[in-house]
Amino acid sequence: MSDRKSALKSVEAEARKLLGDGAAEWLVRPSKVLDGMMPTELATSPEGASVVLHELRRVSAPLRAANETERARRAASRRQVKTEAV
Repeated sequence: MSDRKSALKSVEAEARKLLGDGAAEWLVRPSKVLDGMMPTELATSPEGASVVLHELRRVSAPLRAANETERARRAASRRQVKTEAV
């Protein structure tokens, strides 16, 4: 696989891992942080992919934190329901 395809594949895989269903949209949406380029445009070289991966991890950090908070809230709610049922 060429460096170009490999770079883009790694960005796509990381986007799916971090953003789930929102990855496809994120990859083709122009980004102000990426000087108006779409992540898929910039990720056509190993250097560009590195920039895109850095931005992807930066923007996904609050999403991961929110998801973890939501999972913890649901787990606490399930524990409360079990306690009340007993």
